[in-house]
Amino acid sequence: MNGVRIVLGGFRGLVGAMSMTGARTLASEFGLLTKGTPPERVAEEGVPQILRPVARDMRPATVDLLHLGYGSAGGAAYGMLPRRWRRRWYTGPLFGLVLWVGYLTGIAPLLGLRLERRREVREWAVLAADHVLYGLVVSRLGRPVD
Repeated sequence: MNGVRIVLGGFRGLVGAMSMTGARTLASEFGLLTKGTPPERVAEEGVPQILRPVARDMRPATVDLLHLGYGSAGGAAYGMLPRRWRRRWYTGPLFGLVLWVGYLTGIAPLLGLRLERRREVREWAVLAADHVLYGLVVSRLGRPVD
């Protein structure tokens, strides 16, 4: 396993998560995302006890940092995929969607997040699109990651 590939993947995951945050901010400002983001849902419904020691005005930044860490870990995991998979242009976007589906089917139910089931179609589309964006960044816009 090439350590450089994993580190670069982690960096790309960090940048991808930052890109998602920007896309979600725009979507929220345009009224396309009104029920909060998945990281916000986790913080408010799933793990508020973990954030209790964090000052209330610092919680949004803390949630963002946790999301960036999750994105970075996802990018490192993408870097560990076999080269033959990473060479295909669609594996990055597909990887981003798989992470999202993993959240929806695994993490959200485990944490008892109810609000995720009550989204409108436009919100599902925004969240799917930002995960595709994440995957494009992680995969260097579809280029093979060595």
